[in-house]
Amino acid sequence: MALSFLFPKQPLQSPNVTDDGAWVFFGGAFRTWAISNNDDGSFTSRQIFAHSNPHTGHVPLLTLLSRLSLIEVSSAGRGSTATPPYHWHLYQTETFDVNSGILCYLLDGKEGKLRAGESVTIVPGRWHTFWSDPDSGVDLDVNITVRGGPNPGFDEKFVRNFYGYLSSCTMQSLAPNPIQMLTFMYSADVVLDMPLGLGRPANYVLGNWLGWLGGFKTEYTAFSEEKAK
Repeated sequence: MALSFLFPKQPLQSPNVTDDGAWVFFGGAFRTWAISNNDDGSFTSRQIFAHSNPHTGHVPLLTLLSRLSLIEVSSAGRGSTATPPYHWHLYQTETFDVNSGILCYLLDGKEGKLRAGESVTIVPGRWHTFWSDPDSGVDLDVNITVRGGPNPGFDEKFVRNFYGYLSSCTMQSLAPNPIQMLTFMYSADVVLDMPLGLGRPANYVLGNWLGWLGGFKTEYTAFSEEKAK
């Protein structure tokens, strides 16, 4: 758009794709496969989070206090890079089926754990996030299925572009642009936890309108199958 020059864009790095079809992000810490796009409109993604990697397991996190005191505080699990922000879906129902490892989740303020063979289904409107148990000592392998809604929402395109962008910024030690992140959220009908309940208005104003004016996209050539290595 005409105003896109006012919004600097981070350089993008194409992800690797393994021989078995896994898209690899965060230097190998996170792998994902598109398992199925079903006739009922549902989509299943298999995701593996490495337990010993700083982006998916243990991660050093500098909090505001630690920055002021120049002391590094260690965080793990929910504080890792690949952990989704606390959010809810406008339309889609999401099911987590754990293949191996331990999945920790926060659902409407309450924490829980799932082990191999266990699952949880989260309906639209419920706050949630999840992460790999940093104390399990093994990778988390989970299938995530989403269904419902007038738009694809959380689908293969979203997974590749959202994690592709976040991984690209992370591996270059660059901060993700918040408007770009909200543009992704708006396109996927996902609402983030924000002060004063401003998550949904932020999607419309910042993710939709300002994102459009700033030239931010929901799909980038760098994260296409043609560019993947």
